[in-house]
Amino acid sequence: MVAWRLQPASVLALALCFNQAGRALGILKEAISHVQCEVCQMAVAKAHSYAEENNIGEEDALNDMVEGLCSAGKKEGRWVTRLDIKREDEDAQLTLEEQGTMGWCRTECRTVQKACEASLKKVEGQLVTQLQKKRPVKDLKKLCKKSCAKDIPKLGKKWKDELFEGRDEKEVETMDMMADMKQKTGMGMKMYKREDLTSMSEGDMEIMAAREQFAQERMAAKMENEEM
Repeated sequence: MVAWRLQPASVLALALCFNQAGRALGILKEAISHVQCEVCQMAVAKAHSYAEENNIGEEDALNDMVEGLCSAGKKEGRWVTRLDIKREDEDAQLTLEEQGTMGWCRTECRTVQKACEASLKKVEGQLVTQLQKKRPVKDLKKLCKKSCAKDIPKLGKKWKDELFEGRDEKEVETMDMMADMKQKTGMGMKMYKREDLTSMSEGDMEIMAAREQFAQERMAAKMENEEM
């Protein structure tokens, strides 16, 4: 049995992660229309590759996967955080550019999420069926016909480009680890606000980390006893 341990620096990094990810940001409906077709085609392609890579073929598992496909907080939806929205000039249509790393999910990322949700809203069942039948991506993209037939409204100066800011993927892996642990044990680690952490002394941080480690070791011992 392996006990998971978070050092004080990791706890601080996670707190900063939640602080930045929780910013309230506005989304333009026009921007959603601009990227909806492209997002839809990317979404069904990502669904196809994710299902194949993770050997997902059962209907219930595929339904769960498709349900989380547009969510940056789900592993199957993490692709939305890798997209940067671009525009050549004020009269041009918004386009997507995939980056080599995950970024913070702010206005552009949330715009992609909303476009993804809108494009798949009435075709989730068809997508699951097509995935079960192992249809090729070119067939899956036919589900985007309605999204790609939408008129593209003008944006003008309403759209403000947002700088793509990459994030440490190790932090995301740690968050996934915590989520998996909570799912398996029913218990999660305590999260701390940024202002609480910055006011702590080095000794306070060591005590906090020791408490977390002790709690994790207790959980690990409990799980080991249950398996015996």
